[in-house]
Amino acid sequence: MNLKSLFISLFLLIAGISLAQSGKDECIRGKIERFNRLQKFKNINYPGDSKYDVKYYKLDLNVNHIAQTISGNVTCKGEIVEPNVTEIYYDLTNSLIVDSVLINGNAATFSRGSNKLNISLNTALNQGYNFTTVVYYHGTPGSSGFGSFEFSSHSGIPAIWTLSEPYGAMDWWPVKDTPADKADSADVWITVSTSLTPVSNGKLMEIVNNGNGTHTYKWKNSYPIAQYLLSMAITNYAQYTNYYHYSPTDSMPIDHFLYPESLNSNISQLNKTPGMIEIYSQQFGQYPFINEKYGHAQFGWGGGMEHQTISSMGGFSDGLISHELAHMWFGDKITCEDWHHIWLNEGFATYAEAVIIENWFGKAGYANQIESEMNSAKSAQGSIWVQNISSIGQIFNGARSYAKGAVVLHMLRGIVGDSTFFNILRSYVNYPKVAYGVAVTEDFQTIAESVSGMDLDYFFQEWIYGENYPKYSVVWSTQSIGSNLNDLAIQITQNINSYPSYFTMPIKIRVNFTGSDTLITIFNNAQVQNFNVTVRGKPTSISFDPENWILKTINSVATGVGDKIELNSFSLEQNYPNPFNPST
Repeated sequence: MNLKSLFISLFLLIAGISLAQSGKDECIRGKIERFNRLQKFKNINYPGDSKYDVKYYKLDLNVNHIAQTISGNVTCKGEIVEPNVTEIYYDLTNSLIVDSVLINGNAATFSRGSNKLNISLNTALNQGYNFTTVVYYHGTPGSSGFGSFEFSSHSGIPAIWTLSEPYGAMDWWPVKDTPADKADSADVWITVSTSLTPVSNGKLMEIVNNGNGTHTYKWKNSYPIAQYLLSMAITNYAQYTNYYHYSPTDSMPIDHFLYPESLNSNISQLNKTPGMIEIYSQQFGQYPFINEKYGHAQFGWGGGMEHQTISSMGGFSDGLISHELAHMWFGDKITCEDWHHIWLNEGFATYAEAVIIENWFGKAGYANQIESEMNSAKSAQGSIWVQNISSIGQIFNGARSYAKGAVVLHMLRGIVGDSTFFNILRSYVNYPKVAYGVAVTEDFQTIAESVSGMDLDYFFQEWIYGENYPKYSVVWSTQSIGSNLNDLAIQITQNINSYPSYFTMPIKIRVNFTGSDTLITIFNNAQVQNFNVTVRGKPTSISFDPENWILKTINSVATGVGDKIELNSFSLEQNYPNPFNPST
């Protein structure tokens, strides 16, 4: 390797590792830090009241930064989905005081307890009945310890912000606190001192000066939105706007709201956002909220949070910008139906970081990024499907939900090939069943199988619901069979695993000859398995998974030459995939 090549390799390695840490690692660290106090609170009613379907939310809140209180009302429009319903409830922390409740314009009887607001419907309602409730309340949010509503400051200026994922929305507003039930639309009206700017999701429709030292910002969400993605961020923001041009004559604003003292030093980073949106739109499909906006709202926490159309940001590294942006497709347009399937949000956004790196730095940059994720994924404990969703650390486990989730997508790409892989992602994003809705792993599997034409059940069962990764030992030998042909014999042995006991995977093997090589693919579906391949010429060595498509450990690659066993090195060059279809 010459000095120029060495420099490029080191640059790509540093760049890849830097983006990996600043993207997913910042996201993980912050979410766990914000919610690690949650573990001691037992009165979580997840997944909310199943008796109704939410259609619309309107939050009309007055935020008093001096008293550190909120007051106002929340409107919910819903539809009864069960027969003979006499009572519904919203999730709402006990520390917030409910003043009154209206249902369809009439005063309703209500009761409190176990972080619930129970509302009597006065008469039994049947399936299909539409209702509207308005809850008037006040108090100090966040006192339950979730840390989901924060009164803080920067440079002596008040800064207020929310972060509700996964169970924190109930800490500041009455809500059906589950991602499975998205509102079809929502409005967020925020009244604050005229010295402050309140930022929220969607499009700013109106600013009303109330004539009493306060003003009200009215934000409208015309797209479906999950409860934990509704947000507010409030301080003396400086606004900087650039644009994503999605056609020669059309553009969408990208509104960046930063602390005034932070804006100038971050403009060069913010200016990368339009290009990232363009890359993702090419690979995943058009930006999902094109009729509203995208943007960033700086807040007082070191991580990031993918609030729909307005990511809350504690920093502006390449990785964090790309990670939170990717959630607009994977997490916001399509939201995991429950926290068991959080990898559909976080694994996809982590993989999307590698998509940006590949676009910027090519295959070598992508390979370094994936290798970094693989190193992290090897420490994952348990299945990617989260078994214990009462544990915030289990949901937002960096090695499992983020890194291993991303590596699963990389391995799928290796099986189906580049073109088919990105067709799968675009088809998934636009799949009518889940687009602007919710998904579970089986929904993504359905699309992957439909687009690729492959049976991928083995793949999803072992990598999403199984645990660990394969550890291979390989022995190979050759024997001349005449006419310059050789029989290449390969034995692959896997260490016994818990579940699955062994991994079924197509494996690429590069067979090296003097002055040439060829790439073959074998389908390994046994713990110990022998393969025989006829090749032209005498192999000098083999490289096992040379393009690093599989999360694995290679114990050894050995060749039998008489009584002599020689260990052979294996290469990790990044080449284009050679797809394998086990059905052909």
